[in-house]
Amino acid sequence: MKNVEKTKAPSLVGQWTGSFQATETEGTLVIDLEELSGQTVGTVMMFPRTDAPVMVGKIWSIYAAHDRAFAAISLNPVNPQLQNLVMWEQIPQVFPNMEVAKKAQAVLTWTDSELEVHWHSDINRQGDAALTRNDPTRPSELPTQTMSWADFKTYVTGLPSRKYVFRGQQKAWRLRSHFHRTGRSDLLRYTLDDLPTLHRHLSARTRHLFNRQISDENGAFLHLAQHHGFPTPLIDWTYSPFVAAFFAFRKITISDSKKRNAGNVRIFLFDQAQWRENVIPISITAPALPHFSLMEFLAIENERLIPQQALSALTNVDDVESFIDFVEKLHARRYLTAIDIPAKERETVMRELALMGITAGALFPGLDGSCEELRERLFPT
Repeated sequence: MKNVEKTKAPSLVGQWTGSFQATETEGTLVIDLEELSGQTVGTVMMFPRTDAPVMVGKIWSIYAAHDRAFAAISLNPVNPQLQNLVMWEQIPQVFPNMEVAKKAQAVLTWTDSELEVHWHSDINRQGDAALTRNDPTRPSELPTQTMSWADFKTYVTGLPSRKYVFRGQQKAWRLRSHFHRTGRSDLLRYTLDDLPTLHRHLSARTRHLFNRQISDENGAFLHLAQHHGFPTPLIDWTYSPFVAAFFAFRKITISDSKKRNAGNVRIFLFDQAQWRENVIPISITAPALPHFSLMEFLAIENERLIPQQALSALTNVDDVESFIDFVEKLHARRYLTAIDIPAKERETVMRELALMGITAGALFPGLDGSCEELRERLFPT
């Protein structure tokens, strides 16, 4: 008898977005799934287009069988005023005279890029959703120009002041937050579990006790953690194209830049002025509709923010480039482009940036920055 090889079902991990239709309502559905202790867990967020409340569901495990999977989901509505989860015992006070589901059972069928969900709830409501998942690791599809360093300087100095913000990357990776690059997806779990743990630990190391209930302070706290290597849903930008160039070339060695296949570095240009005019910012990641929101945080305990001329984008979107492309088509405008500069120009670029005062010592006040700057100057390799 011939052995039949079983094909393994694609992983469910990642961010799935799309539309749903349910009893008495329809709207947008987002499912963020990740691995925890060998189980697939995550959060469902339902955003109705009617007066029905936003619903958040927690998936603690998914049981897969043959060509489908089954999930038990515990549900909580979102308080429309406070934007927090309403516990079951509080539902009669927050939503009087409204029947609100507390639990649901869902059946999932999926491929690499498509997910279909059918569910029924404990109040005899049911619904269906068709969702998609983009691959955020695929090659970038941005409109890009390749320029010499000299042409880049001429081009960016001719741009309107502070209309654009910039980001430098060593490679042409798609835009993605540090949080999503770790393989995580569930920002509700991150907000409710990871950030309180981080806050407890950092509070022993900072002179200022950050109040995370205040939006400005919570943003400053996240930005501080981001600048010290902790994964956050932030993407760093700068008002200076030359600071962005520093970050693009910073970790390329001189010897690597001289290799035949050294390639290019990438500088993103984002029309922040037009984006702010067309797109309403959102200051939370979950529960919230997919968004990409530019934020300028207080420089509390963060000496790097001012010399880097830094601002950040807060996002709950895994594939940011596709999301911006969607908004561009919606408004018939181009917000995001990129310029590639040959890595072989690294020596010239870093020397000229140093003459501008853009060095590790200036951008990273403290011992680490000073040592990196001196290493660049005294031990070029």
